[in-house]
Amino acid sequence: MTVDLNTIQTTAPWALITIGVIGIVAAIIIKKVVGKIIALVLAAVIIFIGWQQRQHVIDYANSMRDQTCKSAPSFIGIEVSLPDSWCR
Repeated sequence: MTVDLNTIQTTAPWALITIGVIGIVAAIIIKKVVGKIIALVLAAVIIFIGWQQRQHVIDYANSMRDQTCKSAPSFIGIEVSLPDSWCR
């Protein structure tokens, strides 16, 4: 499976915001305090990991710009294709 770099730059932030909203809604719906804490912490961890992976892919892609694309970065195990104009 391959994903374009532009997709990661534009879609990943919205997906992470959605996960955050789901975590907040779950914390509101859940009655027990421990469940609320678990829902919020789980959402925060997923958002942190997703954002970190997104930034890693973008940084790697920028470092590969104007070089021969020998290897493509991966985003949570999915290969990311770089734009053809970047690989000379």
